[in-house]
Amino acid sequence: MVLGLAASAAAQSGWTLTWSDEFDGASLDQTKWGYDLGASGWGNSEWEYYTNRTDNVYLEGGKLVIKAIKESYLGSQYTSGRILTRDKFSQAYGRFEARIKIPYGQGMWPAFWMMGSNSGTVGWPTCGELDIMENIGKEPNIVHGTMHGPGYSGGNGIGAPYSLPVGQRFADDFHLYAIEWEPDVVRWYVDDQLYKTVTRANIPAGTNWVFDHPFYVIMNVAVGGGWPGYPDATTQFPQQMLVDYVRVYQRATTAVPTVDPNGVTNSASYLAGFAPGSFVTIWGQNLANTSRDWRADDIVNGNLPTQLDGVSVTINGTPAYIAFVGPRQINAQAPDAGEGPVMVAVVNNGQRSELVAAQAQTYSPALFLWQNQYAVATDPNYNRIGRPNLYPGVTFTPAKPGQIVVFWGTGFGPAIPAAPAGQLVPLDPLSRFANDPTVLIGGVAAPYLPNSAVMTPTNAAVYQFAVTVPDLPDGDHPVEVDINGHRTPANAWLTTAR
Repeated sequence: MVLGLAASAAAQSGWTLTWSDEFDGASLDQTKWGYDLGASGWGNSEWEYYTNRTDNVYLEGGKLVIKAIKESYLGSQYTSGRILTRDKFSQAYGRFEARIKIPYGQGMWPAFWMMGSNSGTVGWPTCGELDIMENIGKEPNIVHGTMHGPGYSGGNGIGAPYSLPVGQRFADDFHLYAIEWEPDVVRWYVDDQLYKTVTRANIPAGTNWVFDHPFYVIMNVAVGGGWPGYPDATTQFPQQMLVDYVRVYQRATTAVPTVDPNGVTNSASYLAGFAPGSFVTIWGQNLANTSRDWRADDIVNGNLPTQLDGVSVTINGTPAYIAFVGPRQINAQAPDAGEGPVMVAVVNNGQRSELVAAQAQTYSPALFLWQNQYAVATDPNYNRIGRPNLYPGVTFTPAKPGQIVVFWGTGFGPAIPAAPAGQLVPLDPLSRFANDPTVLIGGVAAPYLPNSAVMTPTNAAVYQFAVTVPDLPDGDHPVEVDINGHRTPANAWLTTAR
């Protein structure tokens, strides 16, 4: 029954359960787990002797217990346990998670991790290693997630720490530790909070990505080692790691994505045609398994990601930079694939759409809209300008004649200096429009503020410019912007009131 519940919950989030151990039996299931044995130091100068005794590894109260004991045993002063699924279970890609309460104390080193199943033939680190959770006892509120491969192993592994607030300890309660591993990307989570993303683009130049084959699971409690240091007079024994469950998922079967006819549009106007470097929206079905915007951890070397939750977009074979994915909609920054007819494709977790024709053009200016009608506008302090009560609970104020208003859009063409597609715009030097816009509000010219037309700092593909509102009567007035002979659609309005 527990397995059925787990699989159902996973299916709702786009994952299907493939393997698990709920530790509900009387003893460790040896069809799922084996033991590493001995006191070789395990490459880390550890002090424990790993055994298969029920003193060190056993089940109790629906939990796995791995216990480290201070005792003389075959020449070692400590014993502990290290279990693994090698030769019993391995999987390439998926979500690997465990709910664990870790031990604490100087010199303790609990871990939940994975090793490439080819470790016996190619050796470490060529086989690859994925550390889902490691803790060194002297850091009671910190756990680490790390990736090791050839050229980025040991102290040069790629990863990050995750911290609880000062005064809290991971040893005080159970926490959920997980990775989501997909082609070309690994993401680390604690209690479903994403804290690190590593992609193929993040590994050192000249090294190999070795995370494209099955891995097996390992759980252990080490005593001492070069990284955590060694037990001292403050360390209490025995110490134990409690594991509520280990669960492994794979992506639920993904339907082939389809892009709607004429479904490649400018993200502001939703009309056909988009400019290289501007935002493009793709409409269709089965475009993604989940919905979300990019987050800071998705940024790769200052660029928006080209793959988000297994979803990617190509325009004439060049990857686009993903800002949002959803089953019916993708927002992306178009790469500079040139002008003219282009072919667009979407890949959703290995399933590829048919190629769809679209049109790229140097200028495709459009203003973002509130409620698909009112131009997105603010004052210089970013307070919203628009029809009052446009959204319940959100403050909008009409524009006043003589007031400076900032409009926001995309597709206004080249900037100087050029802002490479995918990159968040730096504050210095700030990229400015290559051509100044001409703006009409209510058919009346709105004086443009010199040098205000810029790419929005710390965003990609978003443009802003400021004008002075002309003397207009109260009410809604159409807003049109012309840049180098290219005009925005007549679909944006600004509300004014004296």
